[in-house]
Parts: sequence; C-alpha cells; structure tokens
Amino acid sequence: MEYIKEMMEFLDESLTSYHAVANVARSLRGAGFTELTESACWRLERGGAYYVKRNDSSLMTFRVPDCEVSEIKGFHIYAAHSDSPAFKLKEKPEMTKEEAYLTVNTERYGGMILSTWMDRPLTIAGRVCVEREGEIQSYPVRLKDNLCMIPNLAIHMNRDMNNGVALNAQTDMIPLIMMKQEENQKTIHAMLAEALQAATGEPCKEEDILAADLFVENSEKAVLAGADNEFIMSARYDDLACVFAGMKGMLDAKSTQYINVLAVFDNEEVGSLTRQGADSTLLKDTLENIADGLGASAQTYRIWKAESFLLSADNAHACHPNQGSKADPTNRPCLNKGVVLKYHGSQKYATDACSAAYVKLLCQHADIPLQTYANRSDIVGGSTLGNLVMAQVSMAAADIGLPQLAMHSAYETAGVRDVEYLIALAKAFFVQ
Repeated sequence: MEYIKEMMEFLDESLTSYHAVANVARSLRGAGFTELTESACWRLERGGAYYVKRNDSSLMTFRVPDCEVSEIKGFHIYAAHSDSPAFKLKEKPEMTKEEAYLTVNTERYGGMILSTWMDRPLTIAGRVCVEREGEIQSYPVRLKDNLCMIPNLAIHMNRDMNNGVALNAQTDMIPLIMMKQEENQKTIHAMLAEALQAATGEPCKEEDILAADLFVENSEKAVLAGADNEFIMSARYDDLACVFAGMKGMLDAKSTQYINVLAVFDNEEVGSLTRQGADSTLLKDTLENIADGLGASAQTYRIWKAESFLLSADNAHACHPNQGSKADPTNRPCLNKGVVLKYHGSQKYATDACSAAYVKLLCQHADIPLQTYANRSDIVGGSTLGNLVMAQVSMAAADIGLPQLAMHSAYETAGVRDVEYLIALAKAFFVQ
C-alpha cells in the first residue's frame, strides 16, 4: 500500500491527457530531469535524465546510463497511454433546451460504456490556446468539480428501462451545465478564461481564448473499497494506473548499460493515428535523437534497437464475478493476483514466446506474481500500444497490464495490490 494514496491523487488530478502529462512532467522536474524540445539538437550527458513533450499530451522521458557510449547495450522502453474515454466538446458547444436549460454539445471520444456516465458529477477540462508575446501558448485548464451532469430519464417515463435501453450520443448523452439566463449568459469560454487567469495569474478575457481541446470528465475522486480496502475505484484507471507505475519505475530505478525510456502516448483510445499517438514517429524520433545526442553512429543505433525490449503496459480484463462465462476457459486473471501478461493469436498484442519468457523471468527474479490473459476465441478484443509502436520501431516486445473490472466505465474497479506489483516490475525492468 506504499504508493496507493499517491496514485489516487495522480488519478484525481489527471483529468485529461494534458493534465496527466503535466503531472508526470512536474514529478520529473522535481527529480532533476531536464526538459528538451524536438525543435533543437540534443546534447546528452552520461548519467543524464531528460524528457520531451509532444502536443502537451504525450511525453518521452529517459535516463542515459553512467557509462561510455560504447558500453550501452540498447533501450528498455515502458509504454503506456495518457488518454481515456470521455465526451469531447464540439466547437460552439452551448445549446439551449426547452428554453430553460443550457447544455453542452459533445461527441464520444473512445469506446465508452455510455450508461455509466449518467447521474454522476462531471466537469469540463482540457487545454486552451492563447497568444502570449506573439506566440501561441497552450495551457491545461479545468473548471470546477460537479459542473455538469447527464440526467437519466425517470423509470416512470420508460417502464422498459431495466430491459435494456439503446442510448443515442447526440440526444440522450448531452450534459446539463446551467439554467438559461435572461441576461449576461455565461459561456464556457468565459469560464475557461476565469480559470486560466486564476491558474496563471495573468489577465485573460473570453476573446483571448483562440481554441481549445475540451472534454467532459468524471470529477468523482478515487476511493478504496471492499471489506478490507482491497479494491480501488476510480475514473481513468485505464490507463493512468500504468502511466503512474511506469513513472515510479523511471524515478526509482537506474540501469548501468541500458537507456531507460518511459513512453506515454496520447490517443490510444481512438486508434493512435495522430502525431502524438503510438502509430506516429514519436518514439522513433526520440530514440534517433537520443542516439544523435550521444554521438552514436547509425550502425550503433541499429545495434541498440536489436538488443532492446519494449513493455507495452495497458490494462487487461479481470474475470468478472457475475459474468465469468465471458472470460477465456483457461486464462482468467483476477484482481490482486498479479500483473497480467497478454496474448492474442492475431497479434493485437505483441507478446510471443521469447518476450513472454523474458517477462516471466523478470517476475520470477523479483518475486512478482504474474497472470495470463487471452480473449475468448469468439469475442473480439481491443488493441493496444505494442504492435502499433513496433510498426515504427521494431524490437522484442510484450504486452502487459493491470487486471480490472468495468473497463471503459466512467468509474472502474481494480485491486490495490496489483499496482504495487506493476511498480515492482517496472523497477525490475529499468534496473536491468
């Protein structure tokens, strides 16, 4: 339970990918990591620790071992993603309903369990772009907790509700934000300007906001649950719990001969086809910049890649207590039983025999319990980071994750001990 409280605070504060990356960057700076930019040449030092952001929603951080460049063996890369399913605000989001209510026009971001978003306290968060000293600057921003909600229809108005309801994202899932005002109607951009001014201390008016990437997010806090507090319930557990575990491993472990890399990608929930996604050149560009910054030749870089390994950390489905028939007959991970090693016959996951053997040895040597996951053969599963990253930078790779229930719910459930196991695995990986 050493890290649980810290992780819960991280989950609460990381409302969007922009906040998650800002929070990771803050922890890295506090530990002495130096920020780099992709628009300048890198000059790296032995034993140095660095990070670079792209789009303010993805982040690459790495440690250079304290040895000669000729002694470096390769890269150890731990990848996770910063985004989670939510409702994204459209341009011109305010809509008036029934001449009395002000609502927010949104669309789905990722594969959501729509019903779980109803009757919950929600907020709006993301980033805004403003002009500062002749340049466009991006700032993470969040409005107050419990700002809006998506009210359900009373059962009296739909007696068949408990027999299953088909929810329409455009008509049924529109958040209510306030009552319509006859005069001086408050706008979302006005609220954003107030929030930005409060956060930065710089004057900001509604018209100063040039553009924004905003999401309706669950503002409920993470809690411990169960008779013995053995469970954690939280929004955005997938995949920020894996981000947190990788960050702790990066901060606490050093390798003597491998360049440790923590890769946090955005947009996994919508296919990763962005300049900051896992299917972009972000990791490839970062590794090449590292090699250049150390003065390594192209041949040396290719040798490093051949000796490298990637752990793709994205959560796995735990066997459900009420729906056990949905799980594979023999690969049935449970909460609090260990990290999950994920397999897929059609290579939606990157694990193969050799990479699985490597992960199993890591866990054996560090006394970390390990479980296995595979989909039922007649149920199509989701994809993740490993195979997408490997399309850009080829190396040995395995997909792992934390077991959880209700994946893609607005409020997910997992086991507290599993987080400790994954942090231990990240440290064991980075200390190699």
